[in-house]
Amino acid sequence: MRRTQPLVLTVLILLLNLSIVQAQYILKEADQQFDLLNYDKAIALYTQAYRKKATAYTAQRLAEAHRLKNDYPAAEHWYAVAVKLPDSKNDNILNYAKSLQQNTKYSEAKAQYLNYFSKEDTLSSTVKAQLLASCDSAINWMKSPAQVEVNNLSSVNGPQSDWGAVMYQNALVFASDRANPNGNHYVKTPFLRFDGAKFPDRKIYGWTGNAYLKLYVQQGTDSIGAFPVNAQTNYHIGAASFTADGNTLYFTMTRIPEKLVKDKRNTATINVEIYSSKRSDKKWEEPIPFKYNNANAWSVGDPFISGDGNRLYFVSDMPGGLGGTDIYYADKLQSGEWGDAVNFREVNSEGNERSPFITKEGLFYFATDGRTGMGGLDVFRRAKNASGEDQIENLGFPVNSPQDDFAFHTDVNTGISYLSSNRFGGKGSDDIYSVENKIINSPAIVAKEPTDPLAARKELPQQPAETNQPVRLENIYYDFNKWNIRPDAAVELEKLVEIMKDNSGIWIELGSHTDSRGKDAYNFSLSQKRAESAVRYIISRGIEKNRIAAKGYGETQLLNRCSNGIKCTEAEHQLNRRTEFRIIKK
Repeated sequence: MRRTQPLVLTVLILLLNLSIVQAQYILKEADQQFDLLNYDKAIALYTQAYRKKATAYTAQRLAEAHRLKNDYPAAEHWYAVAVKLPDSKNDNILNYAKSLQQNTKYSEAKAQYLNYFSKEDTLSSTVKAQLLASCDSAINWMKSPAQVEVNNLSSVNGPQSDWGAVMYQNALVFASDRANPNGNHYVKTPFLRFDGAKFPDRKIYGWTGNAYLKLYVQQGTDSIGAFPVNAQTNYHIGAASFTADGNTLYFTMTRIPEKLVKDKRNTATINVEIYSSKRSDKKWEEPIPFKYNNANAWSVGDPFISGDGNRLYFVSDMPGGLGGTDIYYADKLQSGEWGDAVNFREVNSEGNERSPFITKEGLFYFATDGRTGMGGLDVFRRAKNASGEDQIENLGFPVNSPQDDFAFHTDVNTGISYLSSNRFGGKGSDDIYSVENKIINSPAIVAKEPTDPLAARKELPQQPAETNQPVRLENIYYDFNKWNIRPDAAVELEKLVEIMKDNSGIWIELGSHTDSRGKDAYNFSLSQKRAESAVRYIISRGIEKNRIAAKGYGETQLLNRCSNGIKCTEAEHQLNRRTEFRIIKK
């Protein structure tokens, strides 16, 4: 018996060494796929490596891959794992806080930001204040939403990524990776990274598993087709902007340059570039590259051309900027050439700026993650205040969400604005939304910039919402299996009381919704009790009982995929647990 012990021990050591070697090989392959932006493949390999040996590095890489795919719940999970493991980097705490914020867990996010600040002093005082203020402001914005209607353009959006909508000759032009149905993620930074020994796949983009971005057009409510831009590339085409006369198009494109620069690992990175094309005889001419393109060194994208065609706004990470990507502009000279690229420092931050757009009235809109916001990219506006000074303000909720919101654009003919977002509840990874003003007599809160952590109140002109259009009441929470009105819910219901007092002619239905967990019949009963409890509270505040009705919907009107039997995160389930009101009579 004793003679077998060394043999058994030797076998165990060999098996252990083999497992370690396998884990190291898998981890090396995972790192290669990660560096080439093939995140789906990287995640599968990192998961294998983590099962063989749980390390902070592997958990961190899983979190980063999910973050870069904008899978916020999965990113939160893996950052939470990483921060608890030995040798975890403090940056994981910062990214954990950001993922909590993007999953609407603002109090927890704030605690993790403070935890990070106590361990690291690498961020400026301005950025620290902005991160903390974002958590507080987001809660205030959701309590007092801006009075606009934000609606998903379901006739346009598909299961992949659709974004960057602009109007051209009464048609909607936008970017999409819809041509291939295999993937379900998206990309707003369309650059290429690949093994320099071979060109990247011409059909599938490794980052997303989808097709490459192309331009599409929807004429009215008719079918969607490819926009006939004359672009000679197999890769990304997107982010369109037209001059007012419709005769010149600016757009972004990635294509392999004649001279390809590779790093020491023989890896090439091709950045996005801007091109312009003129319309002649109903056709678009061969595109002309923008003066500041440098595909091997930096990205140049998100073009917006002024109506007269004499100023081009764009976004770049070229050297000399304030943050990751900055907004620049260049003016056209008398010679027809573009002048110097000017950094628009008045709007840029230490973060990333995107999607410049200016109205004919001079209102400048852009997206950034470098100012006080709800999470990810938020849409901001630069305008004159009452004193004639320039002021930058966050458009608030529901224009913005805890996720990425960008590519804000207003049609000069209809006044309807368009917004792109990967917020929860959409049809695809990125969706296009319409934004229209609605008027109700209550104040909304917008952020006071540039660095004030406090929110400032701003009165907006308002009137009742449209009949039969649901309006969500934010922050109406109930204890588990209960239906009594908590003090925090009463604060929100008071807003509805004020609306009904100020508009004595409206009758409303107050509806309560549950998530899919639990039996269907029970959820119907619970939602009805919750709706009736809210109605009783409103009646107790002096509203006539014949003007308000309670309706429990149970789980019949889910806002996402989380139906019976589908595994979802708590954040996804919470999206379905909501209280709404709709006007049924004016």
